[in-house]
Amino acid sequence: MRPRVLTAALLVAACISLPAPGYADAKSQARRALLRPKVLVLNYDPIVESEGGKRLHEVCRWNDPHKLAAGYAAEIKECSGGTVDYRIVEWIDADEYPVKTDGFTFTDETYLESLKTRKWHQPDSVNYRAMIGKYRLAKLVDSGKIDEVWVFGAPYFGYFESCMAGKGAFWINGDPLPDVKCRRVFAIMGFNYERGVGEMLEDLGHRTESTMSLVFGGWEVGKDRNDWERFTLYDKVAPGRSACGNVHYAPNSASDYDWGNKTKVWSTCGDWLTYPKTTGAKRLVDSSEWGGGDTRAHHVWWFKHLPKAPGKTEGKLNNWWLYVVGFNKYILKQ
Repeated sequence: MRPRVLTAALLVAACISLPAPGYADAKSQARRALLRPKVLVLNYDPIVESEGGKRLHEVCRWNDPHKLAAGYAAEIKECSGGTVDYRIVEWIDADEYPVKTDGFTFTDETYLESLKTRKWHQPDSVNYRAMIGKYRLAKLVDSGKIDEVWVFGAPYFGYFESCMAGKGAFWINGDPLPDVKCRRVFAIMGFNYERGVGEMLEDLGHRTESTMSLVFGGWEVGKDRNDWERFTLYDKVAPGRSACGNVHYAPNSASDYDWGNKTKVWSTCGDWLTYPKTTGAKRLVDSSEWGGGDTRAHHVWWFKHLPKAPGKTEGKLNNWWLYVVGFNKYILKQ
């Protein structure tokens, strides 16, 4: 069946940008450095005829991809202080299952049976090159019609959380595809409509970690050789020197995903809201700062602390969002 294409009429609703607390310049910075990436959403959401023609996400009672995309874009716009304003310019609802690297493709029957038995086809990985070719993604990027691709799907569709394609592609938490013929690199985000906006933000968080590690020449957890390493310090690896932590570790986390820890630790997290104007001031913080264990709340808190100021410090941009989203201009063409 032919995919149903929806165009700019389904643009993601904008949310009001508020400057980060303690940083009065955020609004003016957003006007100067606004990124407005054009997004194509490729939603693999098959129509299941045996279930009355419902889409797979409806049959399984999972989340509406349209609402997920809107919530994700709105969170990024607010967290970035208006620096990043994603615009969905094309939406494809694909009535099909993606092709795996060995050529395997689910049918409605085989997918629902696997969902029931929890026995899944291996290898699980999707064939990105087949996807890129079928939907002419590289050509759309090269023509300037789109800048980024968001791929939605169900569990075991085989996506990376994020990967990059095109000449100069680098690791953003998924195998890069530098052999894809495209003059500009582009990110392909892999989203699961079984999950929520919080998990989508986690995907972007790992993309951010990979990108900033490249920008700063590496990342050794617990070290403070550069501002990226200092930003990601947490108490377990740097007692008494906690800052904002990383995507999996809040400032006081004792283990992976321990975002609900009520132990108070000293942290310089507030300093990063005024970066690069920092004082080293510390205060006691616990999980009440970042949502008490809620995935989405923690990731929003973390992203709001990501530097977004004008200018440079030691040769690096003070607005790290420009690296994470505007990599063609700010990393590959520096």
